[in-house]
Amino acid sequence: MFDASEATVMRVLDALRPVQHPAVVDSIFDILDVILGPDYVPDEDEIPDLSIRMRGYLMRLLAVVPEDEDLSDLVATARDLLDVEVPGDYLGVRLHLRRMALAALGLLDYLAPLPAPSP
Repeated sequence: MFDASEATVMRVLDALRPVQHPAVVDSIFDILDVILGPDYVPDEDEIPDLSIRMRGYLMRLLAVVPEDEDLSDLVATARDLLDVEVPGDYLGVRLHLRRMALAALGLLDYLAPLPAPSP
């Protein structure tokens, strides 16, 4: 389960300032939970919708990430995932979908890092 606490949602919303709508952040966490869930195997009919939604969220996150040398590899990977031609077979599409979700999760971690645990 991904951290969708109110504090995290507010940090992400602040980063996604042009969006300014909690439902968008909730939707991002929901789709990540679905795609990256350990037991989830999407039906072939679900994949096009999940892929379109994940691409949209990834583009939104990329639009608000500040230029940062530490993030250059993650940003490049996310952009490459948006530009690459998606494999036509079911397994290839699922793998691409998971890679997009992991890139989005990495961007979210940067935009809304969890506080360090206290000793």
